[in-house]
Amino acid sequence: MVSISILGAGFMGSAHAANYKALDGRVRVKTVCARRAERAEKLAATLGARAATDIEATIVDPEIDAVDICLPTPLHRQAAERALTTGKHVFLEKPIALTAPDADAIIEAARRSGGILMVGLVLRFWPEYVELQRRLASGELGRPLAISTHRLSPPADWNDWIRNRQQSGGTAVDLLIHDFDQMNWLLGLARSVYAREPTAGHVQAVVEYEGAAGFAEGSMAMPTSYPFSSNIRVLAEGGVAEYAFSAAPAEDGGNIGASDAARGLRLYPAFGDARTVPIESADPWGPEISYFVDCVERGRQPEQGTGEQAREALLVSLAANRSLASGRVEPV
Repeated sequence: MVSISILGAGFMGSAHAANYKALDGRVRVKTVCARRAERAEKLAATLGARAATDIEATIVDPEIDAVDICLPTPLHRQAAERALTTGKHVFLEKPIALTAPDADAIIEAARRSGGILMVGLVLRFWPEYVELQRRLASGELGRPLAISTHRLSPPADWNDWIRNRQQSGGTAVDLLIHDFDQMNWLLGLARSVYAREPTAGHVQAVVEYEGAAGFAEGSMAMPTSYPFSSNIRVLAEGGVAEYAFSAAPAEDGGNIGASDAARGLRLYPAFGDARTVPIESADPWGPEISYFVDCVERGRQPEQGTGEQAREALLVSLAANRSLASGRVEPV
């Protein structure tokens, strides 16, 4: 059985905890550690785990196999490096870090230790996105030419740091990194970014690839009455694939709660009728967490959510932020 400590008891820590609990018999969450004792105690109680506030003691616990880090992004490097050098495996929520040197340091710590490092690029496990990638990789729709995405949310009000761009990296790093990672997955390595921010927290970015381009719109500035919404549309040589999602706010904080959006990937082939590929409803963090546990059990490095994939997505986000500052196209 894999023994895990969760660092952070907010929205993401809770999402991960529920999915570790669903793996009963394979996983034991021993400790939930948070800066605020009451939050740690509340989440720990749902798991039969111990609550703690001492991050260092939680990381070095010799009974722990892996550490799941859901701390504010500025703490990612310190916590991940410490865990890896102590011989723990690490699941690290996105973004991997706020800077490329910090990302490199985390990846190097994993390489030196031989431990498993996986980053929470959850769209790589979201069923519709997985099906989209599978169909494009098979050549069913031909070569992808253009990708358009949006990820729109009301302002963050579920913690005290995410609205501070110095601590979160802003919309380009904390939110659009998901869509930049998808573009990288489907189109390869990005070359350049041109980004605009017509109002604070609302970013539009054009990302250039070899023979293709992507457009991403991300917002943390929508009205509170606006549901969290995301969409991806891929124009390929042989047709279009599209997936849309929306959700009410989470009851206990966070911007993604219950959803009544239709499931399935919509296909529009160049020849033939449009159709929907049915997709079974699933909590996307479920397959992601299960995959991490499987990697730990088997002692194998992940193929999805790798440190390198997370670093490449971060580089696009950082180029977008540089473009916002310079008003010019910036290389990735």
